[in-house]
Amino acid sequence: MCEGAAVDFSMSDATVRPAALPWPAPQFVSAPSGAPSSFAMARVEVPPQLDADTGLWLPALVADARLHPEEAALVAEMPAVRRATFVAGRLAMRAAMRVAVTDEGPDESAAPILRTARGAPVLPGTVAGSVSHKHDAALALMTPRSAVAAGGSMHVGVDLEHRPTARDLARPSIARRILTAPELDALAELDTDPLAQRERVILSFAIKEAVYKAIDPTVQRYVQFTEVALQFTDDGAVAVSLLLPELATGQITARAHYLLDDRWIVATAVATMASAAM
Repeated sequence: MCEGAAVDFSMSDATVRPAALPWPAPQFVSAPSGAPSSFAMARVEVPPQLDADTGLWLPALVADARLHPEEAALVAEMPAVRRATFVAGRLAMRAAMRVAVTDEGPDESAAPILRTARGAPVLPGTVAGSVSHKHDAALALMTPRSAVAAGGSMHVGVDLEHRPTARDLARPSIARRILTAPELDALAELDTDPLAQRERVILSFAIKEAVYKAIDPTVQRYVQFTEVALQFTDDGAVAVSLLLPELATGQITARAHYLLDDRWIVATAVATMASAAM
């Protein structure tokens, strides 16, 4: 710009800033191999250039019934950095719920999905579910309660993480914060492939996060990463051991599954009480 040139500020702020982009439709995601066939999973991407001003796009989501007004009220109370990912999570849960409740009677997906004191979604009694948020997407898991044997108790968890790339190797590893001693020993066997090592750490993090969500309704406390132990097998399965001191042996059984695609690590978990049968 030439020195002394005039700058025209007459255009409104709404005119010069990028228009708010429409939210994309949910993408339905296949559950990991071995996970219950009743799982319904949906992912919603956060528009990459979404306007920070929720007043430009939040009312539209409420108007077309994609978001409930009570959910929008929660958004308004949140720090700006959390708003878009929360919305993505609610859109993903609503889409997955519509699939999960197909044979469950009335469609309850239009009801508000609020939060418990611990931040978990409050869901209708017909479904069990979980949600995971990243800065650019959210993934929801829903399953009908009818998948549980009469008198049984089941909770589920899901986690979504980015697959690491070569650039991530420059960042400090979280391995010693989240892995047990036997898990660290197993990780050392991958020392000839640093990227595979890093991916095992992130995968372990994702699985443990999914397990924590699945057992939280029962234990109702923060669970340390080393209170859940994982053992990976050569065929791609993973065994979960719960090391929480307050749990009697076999009181809760947790099973986990995972999948990897070009971009994402997806981990799911099912926690059942001893009396429940899957």
